[in-house]
Amino acid sequence: RWQFLSSTVAMTAALVGAPESSLAAAAPASKATSVLVLGASGRTGMSVVTECLRREIKVISATRSGSDPFKVIKMDKTNYTPFPEGVDVKDAESVRRAIEAVNPSAVVFCASASKKGGNAEQVDFLGPKNVASVVGGRKLVLVSALAVTRPESQGYKMTNSMGGVVDGIMSYKLQGEDAVRKTTKNYAIIRPGVLVSGKGGGPIEVAQGDYQGGGLSRDELASLVVDAVVSPQSRFTVEVYRQKTRTALQKEFEGKGTFLAADATKDPFAGVKMD
Repeated sequence: RWQFLSSTVAMTAALVGAPESSLAAAAPASKATSVLVLGASGRTGMSVVTECLRREIKVISATRSGSDPFKVIKMDKTNYTPFPEGVDVKDAESVRRAIEAVNPSAVVFCASASKKGGNAEQVDFLGPKNVASVVGGRKLVLVSALAVTRPESQGYKMTNSMGGVVDGIMSYKLQGEDAVRKTTKNYAIIRPGVLVSGKGGGPIEVAQGDYQGGGLSRDELASLVVDAVVSPQSRFTVEVYRQKTRTALQKEFEGKGTFLAADATKDPFAGVKMD
């Protein structure tokens, strides 16, 4: 198995133009020479991969099973490479091997709890903690959730008590965020609102403070995630949603927060406050 792993890692490294084994400093994240997407078989992960390709950024998809989520999808795959081995965020060594193989300039964490992938503690808390411990100087973009710091809000209560593998997911997502903040200084944490169907629905608002909520599509979220990858800004946490859907997470939060306009022609994180 190790001989096979070595050969597949070498093959992937050659495809993306990376050294076969390296945890050396990656290229500056703002140049986004290549992006490793963890949890790439999920809908958010696939949207992020697609957005990278739309911007002609080299992207490597990594899945727990090692399968290629785009195998049967017809599209221009010039800048696309599926990692040929399974990458499980519950296993830091598994993630480290993938990073060594492709030496990306940035890593995007899109994984979340599922019946096959693991429960909320394993994936939403320990997953980001594991990745942050092996990411090196590369930029880590973590997809989290709105309201994780507002346990008294209705959204938090409903989401956190759904039971099964996602039971406690909001509290574990916050622990995952905290682990990232403690472990690496080169990160961006994106907290999306409710994910809705459709392509787009007006201007996106970028906020800070975890006071406001709203909704946006996965495509809109993916665009903001890639914006965070290429942005020179780092070490920040933001909430994102369509401006017209803004709703205070709790009544007393009406109008509270720091608001940034996500202008498509500019860096939407240009005025962000660092954590």
